Amino acid sequence: MTDAAQGDEIHPAFGVAVVTRRSGGGRSLFQSDLVHNETISLSVHEATRKRDLSHDWVHPGQRLVEIEMSLAQWGSLVSSVGLGSGVPVTIRRTERDPFVPEIPYQPRTAESLREVREVTDRMYARVRAATTALHEAIHEKKGVRATKEALSALENAVAGAGSNAQFTVDSLVEAGEQVVAQARADIEAHVLEAVRLTGAEPSIETSSFDAPALPGPTTSRAEPTDA
Repeated sequence: MTDAAQGDEIHPAFGVAVVTRRSGGGRSLFQSDLVHNETISLSVHEATRKRDLSHDWVHPGQRLVEIEMSLAQWGSLVSSVGLGSGVPVTIRRTERDPFVPEIPYQPRTAESLREVREVTDRMYARVRAATTALHEAIHEKKGVRATKEALSALENAVAGAGSNAQFTVDSLVEAGEQVVAQARADIEAHVLEAVRLTGAEPSIETSSFDAPALPGPTTSRAEPTDA
C-alpha cells in the first residue's frame, strides 16, 4: 500500500524495533530488587518505507509498545532464545496506554523475609504447644500412654522445625543469589562499557553465597510441612 500524498509505502506488517540505553534517575523494574540507573529500552514502532535515490528509506512511526529492562534482564533475553518461559520486563508504553504507571520499589527479598518470619513463628508455636502438653502429662500424672503421646508430638514438632527451618534458609539464600546475580550482571556491563571506551582490562571477582546447614532429619531440600 502507498500513501500517495507522501509517496510513502505503508503496510500493517511494517515495523521498526529500536534499542536504546538509558542512564540516570534510579528506576524500579519488574522482578528486580535493585534500583537501576542504567537500563535497556526496547520499543516497536509502525514503519513507513519510501523509495528515493535508488534506496529504501525506512522511518519509524507510531510507537506500539515500549519495554524497559535491567542490564541483567537484557542479557538473559538475548542469551535465552527458545529457552524457559520468558524474561520479566517492565512495560512502559503500549498502543492503548501511552503512560503505564510506575512500579513502586518493593524488593522481593522483603517478601522472602516475611515468609521466613511466618514459618518460624508457626514452627516455634507448635514446639511450645507440644512442650506444654508434655509438662501437663507429667505434672498432672496423666499416665504413661499420655506422656508417651505428648513426647512423640514434641519430637515430631522439633523434627519438623528442623526441616522447615532449612527450607526457609534455602529459599532466602536463593533470593539473595538472584539479587547478587542481578547486581553482578549490571556491574559487568558497566565494566565492559568502560573497557570499550578506555581499553583497560576488566577485573571482577564475586564470592559465592552458600546456605548455612541447619540440623534436621533431612539433607535435601523439600517443601515445608504444614505447621
